[in-house]
This record gives sequence, structure tokens and C-alpha cells, in this order.
Amino acid sequence: MAPGFIDSHAHLNLMPEGFAPDEVFLRSMKAGLEALVNVGTNIDHSRESISLAEKNPRIFATVGLHPSEAHLWNDETSKTIAELARAPRVVAIGETGLDFSYPEPSREDQERAFRGHIALALSLSLPLVIHCRDAFDRLFAILSEERLPSPPGVLHCFTGDEKSARTAVGLGFYISFSGIVTFKNASSLRAVARIVPEDRVLVETDCPYLAPVPYRGKTNEPAFIPEILNTLSLETGRELSDLSLRIVRNTRTLFRLPAADRP
Repeated sequence: MAPGFIDSHAHLNLMPEGFAPDEVFLRSMKAGLEALVNVGTNIDHSRESISLAEKNPRIFATVGLHPSEAHLWNDETSKTIAELARAPRVVAIGETGLDFSYPEPSREDQERAFRGHIALALSLSLPLVIHCRDAFDRLFAILSEERLPSPPGVLHCFTGDEKSARTAVGLGFYISFSGIVTFKNASSLRAVARIVPEDRVLVETDCPYLAPVPYRGKTNEPAFIPEILNTLSLETGRELSDLSLRIVRNTRTLFRLPAADRP
């Protein structure tokens, strides 16, 4: 039997035509999927994530505004996300964070929304799902200034350097690796994977994006996560079965997911 795994960050509701979420999920279960966290990126997508979770006991949801939607953050949006977050199947706030790779939304809007998400996560005792691109210094400055939930959350689809990884771990965060870690030009990220403590590692697809080698360029789906696990096993020198079990345990701990038998 293949090692089990949990997709800690997916967007089944954003899969393209021809990739029905229930069919994608069934294929992934055959590959070893035990559970999946479907991540909200705006109000509508957060509602869709909750709906998916309500229909499938192995799917859980998060709610929030992606940094690209940060200009929409206001008191009414905050109130709506707080209401959605109280749904039984919601396990985290986000994805939120900072993305300075594009000029809009403004950095001021992104930081305001990010701080709002942090406050909301703290008030609801839920972890954060954080997106960060070209903004690690500012991200860590904000995180150091704010009170954080416990555990604070995960830096998803991590692409930072070793220094950023150590800082994140020092703040209590988990580090999630996506298909990027399998790319030929991602040697620096594989170096990061070698120094992240084993009890802080998660894996994800970020599907339908970022399919791992040898599926790069195709629509990503959770069934491809074994390729990420294989790469992490090779880079860290850990037995695949032990590593997979540890990562499943990490994911259940962070999101407080119930234990489950293998499908």
C-alpha cells in the first residue's frame, strides 16, 4: 500500500472543465489521499470550500482573502469571513499574506488585510494559511508585531530561502512544500527542505496549479503528491513511509483534523 498523505492546500473548486472535484478526489484517494484542506481565496470561493467540506467528510475548508483581493478588505468583509469561519468544517483563516510581486493591490491594502486576518484568526483560535511572495522581510516584521494564534499556521507553497525558513519555524510556523520542490531549477528550495525540522513539514498541491515533475505543465491534482513526497524523501534521507506518516501527523496537528482510517 502506498504511503498515505494529506493535501494541506488545494483549490478543488477552481479545477478546470473536465476535472470534476468529486472525480479528482476519488482518483486521489486511490493514490493514498487521506484528507484535503480546500482553501478560500475570496468570499465566494470560501463559501465554495465550505460547501465541498460539508459534502465530503475528508475535506476541510479555510476562509479568507488572497493578497490579490486585499483591496476588498473592509469591516463588512471581515464580518462575513468571521461568520463563515464559524462553520464546523472550517479549520483555518486564509489564504492571506503579502505578495509584492505585482504593484496592485497596494502594499498598504495588503498589510491592512493581513493584520485583519491575523486578528480574526487569534479571536477564533484558528491557524493562518499564509501566502508570501517577494515580501518575507515585511511579512516577518508584521508577524513579530502581532499576537498570533497557537499554533500560528503555515507558510504555504514556500519559496523562501533558508533564512526565511528558519525565521518562520522560530515563530512557530509550519512550512508547506508544493510541486515546485521537484522542479529542476529549484535546488535552493530542496536545500531548504533539508533544514526544516521534520515536525514542521507539510505538503500540498495548490491545485490546479504547480503540478510536480513529471506532470509539470499539466493540471495539478492531489493524486500527484507522491511525487513531492518522493523528492522530500530523497533530499532528506528519510524513509518514504516514515516521512509520509510524520507529515500526515503534522497536518492533523496544525488543523486539528480528526484521525481517520485509510480509504
